[in-house]
Amino acid sequence: MSELAEPHRAADAGEESVPTDLDLLRRLADGSKAALAALYDRYSRVVYAYTAARLEPREDVEEISQDVFVTLWRKRATITIAGESVLPWLLVTSRNLIANRRRSLQVVEKRRSDSPVDGSLADARPGPEELAERGQLLAYVESVVAALTEPDRTVFELCIRGDHSYEEAARQVGLSEGAIRNRLSRLRGRLRNELRTLRGMP
Repeated sequence: MSELAEPHRAADAGEESVPTDLDLLRRLADGSKAALAALYDRYSRVVYAYTAARLEPREDVEEISQDVFVTLWRKRATITIAGESVLPWLLVTSRNLIANRRRSLQVVEKRRSDSPVDGSLADARPGPEELAERGQLLAYVESVVAALTEPDRTVFELCIRGDHSYEEAARQVGLSEGAIRNRLSRLRGRLRNELRTLRGMP
């Protein structure tokens, strides 16, 4: 993605401190491409895994995952988040883009079904290699989540996979909203460390 190529170089310079997501969003709103690169490096693997679990083929997963961060850049001046992490916003954006893509595919499929069928359409189903790659990625992500102890696993399912608010998660888990925020902060740190090992995977 060309819009992210320059920020990656900028993000490598100077790692004296680790900015929070709120710090990076403030810099992003001022037009900092280095802030975009930092957020991309921090969350791109999680966004890819989230998208891959809900969409196929692989080309669409890669495109949607990149478009999430393009959208982040385009909307940088108006983005607000409820907590301290931009990850829920990224995942909701991914979910919306996936829904848009599915609607487009449904329109195309309807047009095909309304057209004469000559049997010459290519098979759009993923091949064995693609299925194996996708399975490997999802299995790794699931293994990380499965290793979480309670109530961390439930908090993950509610706030990241389920897009519940801190208040809703606190009610269901029986903790305070502050405790939910603290647990999510620790979970995000652990996931970032675990998912760095995916850099060498397809």
